[in-house]
Amino acid sequence: MHMSNPLSLQFKDTPSIEYGEARSPGRPMDKALKNNILKSIQTVLAREGYQHLTISKVAKTAGVSTATVYRRWPTKQDMLFDAIRQWKKYLVPTINTGSLVGDINQLIEERVRFLATPLGQTYGVLLGESVKNEEFEEILREVSVDPTREQVFSFIDRYDLKFKDDLLKYRNIFFDALFSIIHFKSFPILNSNSIDIENTILSTQIFVQKFLNNYI
Repeated sequence: MHMSNPLSLQFKDTPSIEYGEARSPGRPMDKALKNNILKSIQTVLAREGYQHLTISKVAKTAGVSTATVYRRWPTKQDMLFDAIRQWKKYLVPTINTGSLVGDINQLIEERVRFLATPLGQTYGVLLGESVKNEEFEEILREVSVDPTREQVFSFIDRYDLKFKDDLLKYRNIFFDALFSIIHFKSFPILNSNSIDIENTILSTQIFVQKFLNNYI
């Protein structure tokens, strides 16, 4: 089973999302209006990608003036980062299958399915940008890396494992290896729309299972 992901190609079926408080500076904005603009940012990102995201396109999609958008987000990056913060629920979904292997397999499935969406493609672009841009690295740590790290740590704490003490002692190394494997195996999805998603999920799970056998 995988979590229903509204960030799909079918924009007309995308449900309303209640967005949290944005962190960027600006005058107070009506909540419904802000939600509409944030949803429009996601739509433009999914339709055209990060490189073609502009405040004017977001304003047109939201049916507001560019001045309204600028009032809250003075730059494209401010606007983008607030939109990215809404991805956390898809990058770090609630998981509790009853076993460490099951939890990690579901984590893999959810992550691969997200990466296969248009917004997942944007996530991949930002991963590349983060190598040379500290602010991009920081937002990805906030939304994806650090929350996923804590989630994997909770998986380890949850179960009685044969080598649990070693796993806890080296849990940061374990997570870094796991996170790298998942993204490395999923990388082809970020560059092609014709990759078999189900096969990518399965092959990644099998690869990670071999890695996990050293610990469980």
